[in-house]
Amino acid sequence: MKKAVLIDSNKFQDYDFGPSHPLTPKRLLLTRRLIEEFNLLDGSMTTVEEARYATDEEVGLIHGDTFIKLLKKASEPSYNGGAMWEIGLGPGDNPIFPHLYESSCLYVGGSLVAADLLMKNEAEHAFNISGGLHHAMGSKAVNSKGETIDSGRDDRASGFCILNDCAIVAAYLIKKYGVKKIAYLDVDAHAGDGMVYINYKLPNVLTISIHQHGRSLFPGTCYLNEIGEDEGKGYSVNIPIMPYTFEEPYLKILNQAVAPILKAYNPEVLITQLGVDTHYTDPLTMLALSTNTYRQIAKFIHKISHKACNNKWIALGGGGYSPDIVGKSWMLYFAEMAEKEVSGKLTQSWIEYAKKIGIKIQNEDVIDEFDIETRMKPDDINYIKEKTDEIIEAVKETIFPYFKI
Repeated sequence: MKKAVLIDSNKFQDYDFGPSHPLTPKRLLLTRRLIEEFNLLDGSMTTVEEARYATDEEVGLIHGDTFIKLLKKASEPSYNGGAMWEIGLGPGDNPIFPHLYESSCLYVGGSLVAADLLMKNEAEHAFNISGGLHHAMGSKAVNSKGETIDSGRDDRASGFCILNDCAIVAAYLIKKYGVKKIAYLDVDAHAGDGMVYINYKLPNVLTISIHQHGRSLFPGTCYLNEIGEDEGKGYSVNIPIMPYTFEEPYLKILNQAVAPILKAYNPEVLITQLGVDTHYTDPLTMLALSTNTYRQIAKFIHKISHKACNNKWIALGGGGYSPDIVGKSWMLYFAEMAEKEVSGKLTQSWIEYAKKIGIKIQNEDVIDEFDIETRMKPDDINYIKEKTDEIIEAVKETIFPYFKI
């Protein structure tokens, strides 16, 4: 059994909204290249698996037939019918491009390959760097009996996400392998609203989203009091954090709010969305984490996956709009999966490669840190710490009773 498997494909580059769009597929090239540069794919305990295309039936676990048909129509190279606002496609976040459905299916299929590897005991952990498209909304969900239910939402592309691979892989695990309890942890700066609301009525998919507060960032939802409905009440854990939240309070949330819930729930599989738009250099968000923080988050997830999540960890990519930071950060996550330590400087060959494909390198250190003493006022530091404590107490008061903690 492999410790860690990277899911990749050269065709991941086909999911491309255009040169001026903030979500560039080049970040995936940088990630794979840096993982190779640091010799993390040794073939004995780690390897690479090729992504496959998800079938219409697999996509249909979460998304409806009409939505799929419209996506296929928009995907045709000859399509010139303009925006499809009714399903979230058009200029702006989700522009239409040729073969958008097929390229989305490859991203989804990468996550399904990761699931198969774990459930067939071929790997402990698997990382689909193209996945984590958590904003796409789906009209269906799958309960613990494997039955399809109405999610209460309409199918819709949203926030650079066309198909929701996070929700599809959870439904796939339930349908194909009979998994009864899945935990989903989302550390993207943006709330994992698609995953949250698709599974809002279900107790068999626990969703935990730590995100910049909706009053200051898209999608403007997923507040503390949104804890699920019906049988799913208590199984939607939304943790909105203040802008400029830094490493210490963030890790405190993981240890004091998230860890007890995961231990009490004891899922069969842990799925994580590892968006790194929480980095202090990210152009779209206002948080203050660093690659040092990601190294700590990776250790936290790895440890708890073995302690409380049946040793099964499916990692998905997500946001991150400083491509060089994405490459460094996801390399660090994969290194932790592989139980290897990485530090020092970036390789010159990787730096040259980044420049060659038009990516600027902001910091040549693998591990960077956000110095709160020089970058923040003492009052602001204390305010964020106080607000974080309030958030943790609110989670304990609101959610812990459902898990008898």
